[in-house]
Amino acid sequence: MGASASSEFIPGYSFSVNFDGFSYSFGRVSNLGGTIEIDTIQEGGNNDAPVILRKPKRTPDYLILERALHSTLTDVAFSFFKEGRLISAITITVKKNGKTVRMFFVTNGVIVQREFSPLDALDSSVMLQSLKIAHTGLTELPLPFGL
Repeated sequence: MGASASSEFIPGYSFSVNFDGFSYSFGRVSNLGGTIEIDTIQEGGNNDAPVILRKPKRTPDYLILERALHSTLTDVAFSFFKEGRLISAITITVKKNGKTVRMFFVTNGVIVQREFSPLDALDSSVMLQSLKIAHTGLTELPLPFGL
């Protein structure tokens, strides 16, 4: 693998998040990944190298989205995202210099937790809201030439 020029990395990026075709603003998206479940078995004789087998997936992956609360009409619409709400399609689009360079797709999401930052009258920080969404898998579409 050769060395990459620093212009090929994605430093000054922006991203957008769509739930079922509607765009919502978030300041942070974490747990952007997936896992599988495995089982290791020992074969008789020499046990220096266990056999690793893929198990059926029994636990979901989680996506965590955070945003600052503000007093606008979008916050009223956002209040409809309650625990248990199904989101059939989540699209996360990553852009660099206005061009789409990567897209992530999540299907069959369920909001499992909604949390607000602590209220502290002595602190002047922005109040945050986070959503934890369980899903069955993440699909990544790299776009090396941008759209």
